[in-house]
Amino acid sequence: MASKKILILSHKPPYPKIDGGSIAIAQVLEALLEQGHHVTFLCMETDKHPAKSITRTNLSFKVIYVNTKLKIASALLNLFSKQSYILARFNQKEFREALKNNLKKENFDTIIFESLFTSAYLDTINELSTAKKIYRAHNIEHHIWLKQSNQNNNILKKWYLKNQAERLKNEEIKFWNAIESILSISETDCNHIINQCPTPTHTLGLHIEERHLGQHDQSTKVDFFHIGAMDWLPNQDGMNWILQDVFPKVKQLENSAEIHLAGRAMPKKLKTRIQDGYFNHKEVNDAIDFMSKHKVMLVPLFSGSGIRVKIMEGMALGKCIISTSIGVKGINCTNNKNILIANTEDEFIEAMCFCIQNPKKVDSIGDEAKKYALENFSKEHITNELKKII
Repeated sequence: MASKKILILSHKPPYPKIDGGSIAIAQVLEALLEQGHHVTFLCMETDKHPAKSITRTNLSFKVIYVNTKLKIASALLNLFSKQSYILARFNQKEFREALKNNLKKENFDTIIFESLFTSAYLDTINELSTAKKIYRAHNIEHHIWLKQSNQNNNILKKWYLKNQAERLKNEEIKFWNAIESILSISETDCNHIINQCPTPTHTLGLHIEERHLGQHDQSTKVDFFHIGAMDWLPNQDGMNWILQDVFPKVKQLENSAEIHLAGRAMPKKLKTRIQDGYFNHKEVNDAIDFMSKHKVMLVPLFSGSGIRVKIMEGMALGKCIISTSIGVKGINCTNNKNILIANTEDEFIEAMCFCIQNPKKVDSIGDEAKKYALENFSKEHITNELKKII
């Protein structure tokens, strides 16, 4: 395969690998370098996502600091604009200038947009480059915001989020149609995009990293855990709901029940919460070690798309997982075989009590989950798919 010059635009750095987005970005970057391509990686660095620079053969790694913090005044003024505020925050002069400089210096064969948040720079690229343009769709972004609107009880917030979701939908579909190829992280999202636009669209998922495969289960009893980026609203909403509405009723039925929560950017409400059987570990040094020490993963997600990296990691570690249907979108797992699906309060209570009462079944589901992960999330599969498209 001939070596190509590839430019990747990213709204966040790939390193450190602290969440699903950074892992997804890093895996494509690493695969392209392993295939011998010359990659220029141009990424935004924010206060929320500081970058860790790396040095690799055939890699030019460039970081541009931008301020994407939410500003109430800007959000309100944006109502008089056609662009969604969600994307407008990532439309930054400093990043555009850096992009122009790179396009003037190099003739790239391929340009990859990592997530919709880099779409504002398409006009600059069209002006200065004839490279093949590929969009990596991490999620169907407008679906996330529409679900946030539907779940919000505040009338003004509900209206604002719906307004943003509608704008975002128009921007997203317009961008899909302006790109030459789309790589979707999940098959579910891939099918949705195919139904909306004629742009060639393929599924390019994620693979399980080597460090997950040699880890052994260290849990000694059936307890419950959740780990994730806790500054992501769907994670916050899900765990607040579990702790407030579900877990007290589980405790009434099974007094030994415990929930262990870990993750970066832990909100004060969850960090300081005092509740019988609830343990907050805040940000842990080793996520895999934390997951290995606990038995059953909880994924109470009611919005979002893409594919949940933490579910993939949990399956690779042989964990029994209780998830909503939305949480496992993009993963063709089987309820009661390699996962437990719960979508309501009663279903979560029933599933959690079932796990405590049936530890052997928990182990069996975990074993099946690991088997599924090894068969479906291999590095070789992802690498081969990338070769076909690039």
